[in-house]
Amino acid sequence: MPAIVLALTVTGATVGCGNSSTATDGPAAGGTGGTGGTGGTAGSAGTGGTAGTGGKGGTAGSAGTGGTGGTGGTAGSAGTGGTAGTGGTGGTAGSAGTGGTAGTGGTGGTAGSAGGPSCKSLAAKCGPVGTASCCESAVVPEGTFYRSFDGVTYTDNSNPATVSAFGLDTYEITVGRFRAFVAEGGGTQAKPPAAGSGANPKLAASGWDAAWNASLSADTAALKAAVKCNAKFQTWTDTAGNNEQRPINCVNWFEAFAFCIWDGGRLPTEAEWNYAASGGSEQRVYPWSSPPSSTTIDEAYASYLVDANKLCFGDGVAGCTLADLIFAGTKPQGNGRWGHADLEGNVQEWTLDWFATYPTPCSDCANLAAGSYRVVRGGCFDDIPSDLLSSHRFNYFSPSYRDNGLGARCARTP
Repeated sequence: MPAIVLALTVTGATVGCGNSSTATDGPAAGGTGGTGGTGGTAGSAGTGGTAGTGGKGGTAGSAGTGGTGGTGGTAGSAGTGGTAGTGGTGGTAGSAGTGGTAGTGGTGGTAGSAGGPSCKSLAAKCGPVGTASCCESAVVPEGTFYRSFDGVTYTDNSNPATVSAFGLDTYEITVGRFRAFVAEGGGTQAKPPAAGSGANPKLAASGWDAAWNASLSADTAALKAAVKCNAKFQTWTDTAGNNEQRPINCVNWFEAFAFCIWDGGRLPTEAEWNYAASGGSEQRVYPWSSPPSSTTIDEAYASYLVDANKLCFGDGVAGCTLADLIFAGTKPQGNGRWGHADLEGNVQEWTLDWFATYPTPCSDCANLAAGSYRVVRGGCFDDIPSDLLSSHRFNYFSPSYRDNGLGARCARTP
């Protein structure tokens, strides 16, 4: 299939996954020397990733009468699938005062630990050759970009946003990871997230609201039934099978958020998701665009509606089938600037925000005031090329909506 070079502004109604199944709406001095500082704590690694390096121990104060240098923490153990972090460098001993004894240098700081339980019992089968942990996460560095700019459909630079560094899962939530969540009773009224959990550390009142518990399925049996929203394209199976590395679809906003909380993360804000897809200040047309202004798109980059007659082609074979929901990370040419796979195509992804006019100014911002629809980003396997633009926003998904082209990925605090 030859590459498509998008050169026209696309307007009008969106077609594709958002319209492909029925919506299901649920309930809605001379003195004693100072003590040296404790070593800094390194940031936690994403699930399955390598833990961070511990910070350097604090510098002990100069002693009046022999102050003792600060003692840093010990190196932490890695979580599931992670590699233990390296302890930090010891602190510098304090200088002795008159007649005093020099302080003792501090021990290294605490190393970060890998978090998230969803890959505890899963083999590493994601990525281009099926050997990567499906729980990998990559840090997106801080920066500023324009939310309304892609160089094709939108060329408005009036909506700048600044985003602090954050972690974002390399892959969309897979069936196998979601299965581990379900096995522990997650996503149900019987085992809801704790109130306030999953908050973005930069945003007050952005965590789980206990009022949302009623919007979860009553029990595990009800949840399993709910995620079977389309007999042809649903990826969930009640027993593990051939779909474990495919993205979980048919999940609503509440279930996606609850999963990310259980897995040690949170939902990304719309600005965070958009920043990652745009390659930050590079302002990429698509996540893979190189140079950033390139409008080239074909099935080598993403699973989407290659053929206008709905012969999807995401799997390279004519005909729209379950195989068009490809295994996570199997199209590395489509990876974003920081290595994130399937940001466009495969399944659309829930974000934290309610849909509204972009908040301005924006520094780690999000639309948290209740509205009608949650923002969804990233086109799906049955969406047209313009839906896959890094700037594209979907604005018609209520938080209880389910669709065969709708999934999620988690953000994390680095």
